[in-house]
Amino acid sequence: MSSFLDEEVPPVNPLSTAVIEELGRCVLQQLAPDMLMKPQPLNVLDLVDSRLPEFGIHVCPATREELGNRDGATDPNGNVEITILVSEDVWDGLESEAPKSHYAKTTVCHELGHALIHVPILRRRLLLNNVLARTQRSNLRPYEDPEWQAWTFAGSILLPRTTLDMLEKRYGRISVDLVSTTYEISPDMASNHLRRLKWQGFSAA
Repeated sequence: MSSFLDEEVPPVNPLSTAVIEELGRCVLQQLAPDMLMKPQPLNVLDLVDSRLPEFGIHVCPATREELGNRDGATDPNGNVEITILVSEDVWDGLESEAPKSHYAKTTVCHELGHALIHVPILRRRLLLNNVLARTQRSNLRPYEDPEWQAWTFAGSILLPRTTLDMLEKRYGRISVDLVSTTYEISPDMASNHLRRLKWQGFSAA
């Protein structure tokens, strides 16, 4: 069985965590400003239903025949509107309570990262060449990897640094469990993003 690092992806411009975090902050300021005011869960269902369509981004359920073994995909084709496809399980999860909603929320936010960061670049390449060059993920450093960038973006809007600071000041120290419960995301997502941020002093419990 091949590693996921053997996947071929289109090369993209390198981006640092700080740059992606700033993009995430700007997106929240526009779409969900309350997320920057206090530690709380992001209402991803409201984004999908009400906010993103205003900006030409549409999240739609798709069948396994359309998605294959993926749970989400973002279509780079087109000129203006952007379509994000998610599996029917992910779609149903958006309407569920935590913890069933955890995976659905992170999947949609990950694909939103692709829509905002990568689709504009890929559309320009398609316009010029009508084909997308690809390379193996194993050849890329993390900040050059579109998947790493999309996960970093997802973390930046699901648990923004500004409110993580607030949480730490309130409790003195933050744990993965506290972050997971506060933002209604999975412990794995919480732990992975805190590591990306190089957050000092967080604990697993």
